[in-house]
Amino acid sequence: MESTMDKVKDKAHEAADTLHEVQNVGNSERIISLAAGIILTVAGLSKKETMLGKGMSFIGGLLITRGTTGFCPLNKAIGRNSLVTEALA
Repeated sequence: MESTMDKVKDKAHEAADTLHEVQNVGNSERIISLAAGIILTVAGLSKKETMLGKGMSFIGGLLITRGTTGFCPLNKAIGRNSLVTEALA
């Protein structure tokens, strides 16, 4: 019979595996993306009447999303996962 502690460990490993499937951006990259996204969005909103301002706001929003979720579709497309790299360092 499996002990409660073994069950908890198994569930923790399953959760970690799921996290690695969903997230592919390491913590340091997430912080940088979030900060850059906020700066770009604020700068873009100050020029919201121009195409440049709208573009800056859009890119800033993408960076904020990347920073908060920890997922980057471009990383997934090229097979890069800095979360795993960061964990191994």
